[in-house]
Amino acid sequence: MKPSSLVLRASLGSALAGFVLGGAQAAWGFLRRPYVLEFQAGEPASLGEKAGAAVQAAAIEGLGWGALGLLVALAAAVPAALSPRGAASLARRFSVSFLLLGAALFGWLGMAWLAEEALPFLAPGEAVLLDLAGIAFLFLGFALFCRLVRFVPRSAADPVATTLAGVLFAGLWLWCAQEVIFERSGGYRSPLRQAAVLGMAIAAVALAALLSRRLERPLARAAARLEAGSFPPRPVLLSLLVLLASSGVVSAPAFRLSALPPSVDYPALESRGEVRGPNVVFVTVDTLRADGLSCYGYPRPTSPFLDSLAAAGTRFADPVSAAAWTKPATGTIFTGLYPSRHGALYHGSSLQLPEGERTVAEAFRAAGYVTAGFVSNPNVKAVFAFDRGFDLFFDSPVEDTVTLACIRETWFGRALMKLLRYQFNWNYENDVRRMNQHVAGWLAKNAQERFFLYVHYIDPHVPYDPPSPWREEFARDHGFVAFEERKRLVGRDLYDAEVRYTDAGIGELVALLEDAGVWENTLFVLTSDHGEEFFEHEVHGHGFSLFQPVVQVPLVLHGPGVPAGRVVEEPVQILDLPATLLELAGLAAAGSAAEGEPFEFGDGRSFAAALGDEGWRSDRVYYLENEFGQGYSDHRAFVFSGARQGRWKLVLTEQNAYFPPQNPDNASEALYDLENDPKEEHNLIADPAHREVIERLLALLQEHGAFLFETGFRDVEPAALTPEIQANLKALGYF
Repeated sequence: MKPSSLVLRASLGSALAGFVLGGAQAAWGFLRRPYVLEFQAGEPASLGEKAGAAVQAAAIEGLGWGALGLLVALAAAVPAALSPRGAASLARRFSVSFLLLGAALFGWLGMAWLAEEALPFLAPGEAVLLDLAGIAFLFLGFALFCRLVRFVPRSAADPVATTLAGVLFAGLWLWCAQEVIFERSGGYRSPLRQAAVLGMAIAAVALAALLSRRLERPLARAAARLEAGSFPPRPVLLSLLVLLASSGVVSAPAFRLSALPPSVDYPALESRGEVRGPNVVFVTVDTLRADGLSCYGYPRPTSPFLDSLAAAGTRFADPVSAAAWTKPATGTIFTGLYPSRHGALYHGSSLQLPEGERTVAEAFRAAGYVTAGFVSNPNVKAVFAFDRGFDLFFDSPVEDTVTLACIRETWFGRALMKLLRYQFNWNYENDVRRMNQHVAGWLAKNAQERFFLYVHYIDPHVPYDPPSPWREEFARDHGFVAFEERKRLVGRDLYDAEVRYTDAGIGELVALLEDAGVWENTLFVLTSDHGEEFFEHEVHGHGFSLFQPVVQVPLVLHGPGVPAGRVVEEPVQILDLPATLLELAGLAAAGSAAEGEPFEFGDGRSFAAALGDEGWRSDRVYYLENEFGQGYSDHRAFVFSGARQGRWKLVLTEQNAYFPPQNPDNASEALYDLENDPKEEHNLIADPAHREVIERLLALLQEHGAFLFETGFRDVEPAALTPEIQANLKALGYF
């Protein structure tokens, strides 16, 4: 048989196997899910939508595995052609090489999690090189294992049989070895576990030899039928090929990797008459930790434009977010309500307001402003009611597509994501400049009106993918570092480059306002929903704790009524920001708590007085909430509550999927003195010298928890002082 014929058969076989098995799996998955797309809400997808997704997924599986099979077959043809000519035919040599390469590929996919932990944040070229090295290493390992099988007495004479049996048992041994070695941290150091892995290897070789004898006859019969062209039956083969081709043709018009609209065009919003206040531009930069900016003391030049903006306006040195991830934190930004009071607590939950409350956009619209929002995080889409009060609310860059959903849900797509380190999601298209294009299109038609404009950028959020030249500017040579250290160092370089890219984009946004002639009469505010941890406390990301890198965010104000060069050192909370903006815009006359008292909005209270009063102080308690799951079905994997008053910060843990509260090595309650311990390295919860502070904050947190449960939107009681937490505190001498 010619090599070209062998390659064709192998690739066709891969395509049909992927189409049948993978397509069936994808169809079953889509039919069982309520939605096809990510971040959906409302009515479930129709049967027609699910069927369309299933067809497209089957096409992706078939064509994808066919293409991958073709690459493996072409690679297998090389060693098969170069092997010494012996008794084995070309077909047998090709089959052996194809099996070894296929096993190496699947083995690498199964072990790629090791590389994901050891060498994350790779450039595409580096990822491909790593994949090739991993596959080559496993190819040699599988070849050596199969060679050992052939040395066992009474093993099969047929190299295809010994290779098939060898890769099956080698794969089983690898899986078992991983379970034994990595069952617990440091397991690879145990001599007993090492001996167990060696014993399993010897047993695997012996069992593979026995299986190879059993496979000889069935494989010989299958080879004869393949040679004769009777397997699979020609009608079945043709039918499957027709179905595969048909699925590709049907899916082609719907194949769409990009969710971006073809053009940018916005209507002029209807004027509401004269408004005396300034324009208000409210910018949220997702995942921007305060100490990642140069103006907050970061030594790298990540924020030259924001530094100049802060110097020309007022910077708040210690702002506190209400939550540790986007949906609850942004809900608070929009409403001035605690997360439990606005209800946007979990993945898939919507913004809800108690009777009599309103969003800041609704307040500005009621005052005569035209309102527009441009968001790039799917957690705050209109479908979750975050569009309340906006005349125009743009969230289309974050729309998922059926094609992206199918890639993520198919076996081939998951393999591709492991090999390329590319996630095939909405985030890659939502960069700051793309968002600015839409803002520019809106300003061209509406700059003459008095407006409230909200812009939510997402660039510093994972996956970090900064463009050139910012990627190169912040790249450093860290030498060979692995595991969390590489993630911390290389990941921070990429994060810093994203921050710098966003800083340039904010400069472009201000330039748009200047070109429109409205900058001088614009109150500009910049903040973030939350920050990001880089292993300061053993974790990377956000939503997993209430440590300062996650809840301390930047806050810069500029414009009418904002003094230049002012730095407010006193802590403030972002929950109070809507009330502050309304007061600065001159909309606080009605609804103040009392004469001379700060203006209140939602649960927040304006800190506008801090702008003009050097001696301004706040004795308020700032409450923190966090309930974060990693999927729709797991809403409460990380549940914390906290209270911050001045220098003191108390945190209680109900659930922590990474560090269970019942683990004695990880205290589930903590008190930090942020003045003397800004990195939160010393837990003072068991220090009797601070008993009075702890008891005061505990009592306030318990009272606050009752308020949230009675007046908010919750499925369960808040984390504060659950029976488990009370038991832990009693063990420390409280209550």
